Amino acid sequence: MSTIEEEVISYIALTGDLDTVVGQAGVTPEHFLDPATRKVFQSILAFKADFGESPTPEVIHRDHPTFPFTEDSSGPIDYLLRELHESRRRTIIDLGMGAVGEALDKGGSEAALPLLRIMLAQATTATAGSREINYAATGAQRLDLYRQARDNPGELLGIPTGFRFLDQVTLGIQPQQMIVLTGLAKSCKTTVMLGMTRSAYDYGAKPLLVSFEMPYAEISRRLDGFLAKVNPKKLQTGQLTAKEWRVLEAALSSPLGEQPYIVTEDRAGAMTIAGIQTKIDQLSPSVVFIDGAYFLFDEISRESQTPLALTNISRGLKKLALNNDLPVVVTTQSLAHKVGAKGLTASSLGYTSAWVQDADLVVGMEATDEDFFYRMKVLASRNAPPQEHLISISWEPPQFEEAEIESDLPY
Repeated sequence: MSTIEEEVISYIALTGDLDTVVGQAGVTPEHFLDPATRKVFQSILAFKADFGESPTPEVIHRDHPTFPFTEDSSGPIDYLLRELHESRRRTIIDLGMGAVGEALDKGGSEAALPLLRIMLAQATTATAGSREINYAATGAQRLDLYRQARDNPGELLGIPTGFRFLDQVTLGIQPQQMIVLTGLAKSCKTTVMLGMTRSAYDYGAKPLLVSFEMPYAEISRRLDGFLAKVNPKKLQTGQLTAKEWRVLEAALSSPLGEQPYIVTEDRAGAMTIAGIQTKIDQLSPSVVFIDGAYFLFDEISRESQTPLALTNISRGLKKLALNNDLPVVVTTQSLAHKVGAKGLTASSLGYTSAWVQDADLVVGMEATDEDFFYRMKVLASRNAPPQEHLISISWEPPQFEEAEIESDLPY
């Protein structure tokens, strides 16, 4: 029976497609744990460097006569590459944990922690870091995308947010994007985020919600309130009418759907970027939501809630979105003394400008003079100009309402 490493080599030899393996997936000789297979891969790279193309099976067989080529694969190339990366990460973790254990025995936790951080960083980045695309030769592929957009005007390209205004601005939250929700305290940032998580779930996505501020009990009450159209406060006090109880009982008596919706609460603020990466590896979510991202602990500076730490966290979250090819949506604070006559702006975010620099979209939530009415403001975006929209959040029953949207396009 062939191994994953042998199947990857066979794929390259039979198809000549080295770019998918090296250029796009970032596979290196270190990914091949079998010395014999690694030697074959190194010779393929050398042949490519010398002659500009991948060697044929005959050429490889001439240099490595015992290599067992196979045309039967255990899965498509994407699966093989995923397994190759997984094996590489496991090796890094196995070796790293051994070194950490030895350091722990000899020097205690102070000696072990730096090695643990190095191991986690190496395991997290043991995937493709970059890829090269020939713009000059890929016009036909781009034309297909533009044709699809022309034939389906207004169609979302990503996961719906649950808000017409944001869907128009974003065309849906898309892989590799980082979206920041900000506002002063009690501006309903978390409530809006919860609405986005529920919209993602209803769409069929698998959300992972990491909460640093709101405990799971309160999160679940709010979600249940919107689900059953019952004020969450009544769920806490038990003051439900008979009709409300019947609706609640029907809504919660069976699972919401087939896919999971995972909530991680970390009110101690001990979570790190590497910790979130580990959860992504374990749970394979479609989209990650982080409520209170400024509470993350920065592994680089070893600080929390300082300008340097928050800058590193913002950069790390953007890399998390890019490396995992999924959208990351976070909430963070704005500061009252940074809110001027124009209200909330891109300069209002707290302690670091990195949030605005790194995000694909920054949305501000701003209270109005009327109770339960809020301005949803595009503060910064790669694809849309600053604009705002009025929404209301009511609790009897729980629901979002939006003002009419005048234009069809965000820009």
